[in-house]
Amino acid sequence: MPNRREFFKIVGTGAGLLLALDTRAAGAHQGMRSARPELRTFAPNAWVRIGSDDQIVIVVDKSEMGQGPLTTLPMLVAEELDADWDRLRIEQAPTARAYINPALGAEATGGSSSVRSSYLPLRTAGATTRLMLLQAAHRRTGIAYARLRTARGAVLLPDGQRLSYGALADAAAQLPVPRHVRLKSPRRFQIIGRPLPRLDTPAKITGSAVFGIDVQRPGLLIGVVRRPPMIGGHLLHYDDHVARAMAGVVRVARIDQGLGVIATDTWTAWKALDAIPMRWKDGDGARTSTHAIREGYRRAAGTEAAIAERRGDVRATLRRAPRVIAADYEIPFAAHAPLEPMNCTAHIHDGLCEISAPTQAQTGAQAIAAHLTGLPLDRVVVHTTLLGGGFGRRLEHDFIADAVTLARMVPQPVKVVWSREEDMTHDFYRPYSYHRVQGALDSHGMPIAWRQTIVAASLMRTRDPSAIKGGVDPTAVGGAVGMPYSIPNIEIGYVERDPKVPVGFWRSVADSYTAFVKESFLDELAHAAGRDPLALRYALLASEPAQRRVLKAAARAIGWDRPHARDQGLGVAVHRSFGTSMAQAASVSIRSGKLHIDRLVCVCDCGLVVNPNIARAQIEGAIVFGLQAALKGPITVEDSRIQQDNFDSYPLLRMDEMPRIDVHFLKNVRAPQGLGEPAVPPVAPALANAIFAASGIRVRTLPFPAIPSHA
Repeated sequence: MPNRREFFKIVGTGAGLLLALDTRAAGAHQGMRSARPELRTFAPNAWVRIGSDDQIVIVVDKSEMGQGPLTTLPMLVAEELDADWDRLRIEQAPTARAYINPALGAEATGGSSSVRSSYLPLRTAGATTRLMLLQAAHRRTGIAYARLRTARGAVLLPDGQRLSYGALADAAAQLPVPRHVRLKSPRRFQIIGRPLPRLDTPAKITGSAVFGIDVQRPGLLIGVVRRPPMIGGHLLHYDDHVARAMAGVVRVARIDQGLGVIATDTWTAWKALDAIPMRWKDGDGARTSTHAIREGYRRAAGTEAAIAERRGDVRATLRRAPRVIAADYEIPFAAHAPLEPMNCTAHIHDGLCEISAPTQAQTGAQAIAAHLTGLPLDRVVVHTTLLGGGFGRRLEHDFIADAVTLARMVPQPVKVVWSREEDMTHDFYRPYSYHRVQGALDSHGMPIAWRQTIVAASLMRTRDPSAIKGGVDPTAVGGAVGMPYSIPNIEIGYVERDPKVPVGFWRSVADSYTAFVKESFLDELAHAAGRDPLALRYALLASEPAQRRVLKAAARAIGWDRPHARDQGLGVAVHRSFGTSMAQAASVSIRSGKLHIDRLVCVCDCGLVVNPNIARAQIEGAIVFGLQAALKGPITVEDSRIQQDNFDSYPLLRMDEMPRIDVHFLKNVRAPQGLGEPAVPPVAPALANAIFAASGIRVRTLPFPAIPSHA
């Protein structure tokens, strides 16, 4: 996160960029130019604009995909600005250097970074704006700063008069931007910490909210695409003479990996695409199957691994330990499966390329469009719509490329919408991973060694190979490296394998599988030693007070020490990811061979909570996502073809399958940490541990198999 000096360098550069943009490019972004030129605007930074009509605009530079940045981020600005919350207008940011996410190095939304990367920059933007308005009021009235106050969008004078921010905007705009400002103490917060209603809810209720798939433009054409049915395949030949003769078909054209049809409406486009015979050539993964991948990974787990972390002497300890426990864990491919399929609208005109898309990666979208069109970056305008789910899938640019490629063929705007089948079978899946784990116990039943070999694909191999150090991709071992448990001898190894299946950033990345292994295998060690799994965790977390606190609170809430029925089991898991410590406790019962999840408790230490309602909803949604991966799926491969192509073969969690969830936050005032992803990793291990407690069956693979009840 940048310090204040770095922040103002960014703000200064960003403001300059906004002013220097071509007027057509700036005007193409809704709200970047005033509809009333007579109004004067005070814009001291890239996030705040105050008009002489008292309109305050706060610009949000993170994509809205359900996690609430259109409300939480403005709360940070409004708190320090002392704005009137009921009179704000929120706008989505354009693509500009000012909006580069310091946590990701690009204008993008991911890594549970929206609030934690914006907490100081946006508060500073609000405080800077407020200070300049106070300076303007001081110059106008001659009243000392100490006698001026601000509240609800105005400077308050000692005699009770109000000078609205709009009335001071013109004068404030003439002042230099301060280099340093004082931020409020959390004790004085009036907006941050309140459960304010989401600002985007009314539009979503009325249907006026615009998701990518809702975009309309004059003369809009519809594009549909078909990609190879096999992984890595290529289009050899197609016959489009029937399709081209169909009324409403505008163009048939090759895209990067397949074929696209442009038509005047969706139905015509799909009928035309279905009428085109296509021949495909197998790719390098022609013989890829889940079975072959599993066997290859299993063998690789026995080979020498690159060392991601080493403490003490694991191998010597394993040789002489009184007892050694070993187990293999397997976590399958998983789809992102957002409800809104991939889509993008592109229009190339007047030397510009306009993109309207539900994207998590504006910088990448701009770059791929510039590459495909040959236009300079500043001639590519990205309009970010609402996202109907993201989970990391919309960090990719394949659907952007499809729309831009087809838009180059025609003068009109083209909206490309993938079918559900294309979306499901051409995902960038959560990597399949295989884990071989060994644990050593001393004569008192305490763990003294932990050796884990992780076999998985590298996410960075094709994205940024320089991130791979010593043969270790950090995105493949996150959550395993830096284990909080005070085990004196630890070795984490990594073996990279390419399964010939596209992989990508899936909500919580490696933590989604490393937490399952870590928390499940620690449970195995506890039971092997005859120890209470909760008590063992307490003992091993002596130097980790945050994780001890959330674990203790979760165990208390689930009733760990209370008696329970014979077929009922309790399980716990604790994990830290994206700066947040998260504990979950599960209560399950096994009846007639069927698993019943009775209750889940989640306790979170994520620092200061900006909006409790939104934070709770994020955690609940993340738990749903984790439950989905634990109970449903998986994605499988046969003859290099993805076997699941819609929600009938890759079912989502249904409402009647949702257990009761209780969410609790530990109060503190440290800076906010990640929240969108940390609740995913503990779900599966908490349930697996509860299943073992209820049935005596240890689950080491996902999704969970059918669990028989006690004999």
